[in-house]
Amino acid sequence: MPELPVRLIRAGKIEPGLTQGIYHCLAKGMTESSEDTVIICSPTSPYLCIGYHQVLESVLDTEVCEALNLPIIRRFLGGGTTLLDCHQIFYQCIFHHSRVPWRTEMVYQMMLDAPVKVLNRLGLSGKLRAVNEVEANSLRIAGIGGGRVGDAMVVVGNLLLDFDYTLMSSVWKVPNQHFRNLALETMEERVGTLNKLGCDHTSESLETYLAEAFVESLERPVNEAQFEKEEIQAGRNTASDLASLAFLSLHHPVGSVKPMKSIKISANVYIHHIHLRFEGQEVDVSVRADKGIVTDLQSDSPRNTKIRELLIGTQLSAWT
Repeated sequence: MPELPVRLIRAGKIEPGLTQGIYHCLAKGMTESSEDTVIICSPTSPYLCIGYHQVLESVLDTEVCEALNLPIIRRFLGGGTTLLDCHQIFYQCIFHHSRVPWRTEMVYQMMLDAPVKVLNRLGLSGKLRAVNEVEANSLRIAGIGGGRVGDAMVVVGNLLLDFDYTLMSSVWKVPNQHFRNLALETMEERVGTLNKLGCDHTSESLETYLAEAFVESLERPVNEAQFEKEEIQAGRNTASDLASLAFLSLHHPVGSVKPMKSIKISANVYIHHIHLRFEGQEVDVSVRADKGIVTDLQSDSPRNTKIRELLIGTQLSAWT
């Protein structure tokens, strides 16, 4: 029996909610007879997207988000909070679970081969790291999410042409300013963009590269197509559900909600807020950990130099 062709949709710039809603509704409606689909698109305006398991008020300062007119959407996939805008190219793979490998790492290899190919064609050193992180010249260049939604296996990601690091850091709900500053500095160091790496390409040219790379990497017939009108309307309806107060408040613990104490910046690089007793006093410290080793820190303590001498180069687990 011949394999069903994969539908490739180059949607270009579309309304922000639709960039989330349409792949969700395709996944939820997926059956064994449905077409596997790859969507390439970008949002016309910026928004924030939180992972399925995150507590909204713990990761985002909703008052700041409202003041900045940044809509918030919760996705069904896990992972962290992302700032998404027109300077990013999204690729969204929605495949029936029976037509992908059963091992998760193999699914990511299958779906992420195309963006890695694109990076290498741009003259960068593109590779897949830590199962599902796409890197260019050893810098994180994409945010990746994946998981099972209904009968579909979904993998979504992006390529960053540019990124507003300061805006992203300004909306976090953090324990203190030291945590925000250290996370911003680390993000600027560890998260790359194509512009930062010297690649002068338009969104349209990158969409073309991605489309060609998916045709090569999927090893199945690929047909370019457009969304059906019914799919667009269903995507808009789903987007409304994903941005609804009920869904955004899905995980709301009893009692007060505390700011996040940890944030992932890239593979094996995290910022943590820890509490120490040092020289008879309680001290709050924000630390950077690379592969579990403390490499940088900030605190309000007048003994900050001594704290650095004590912590830098040690295992984070010794202090948590």
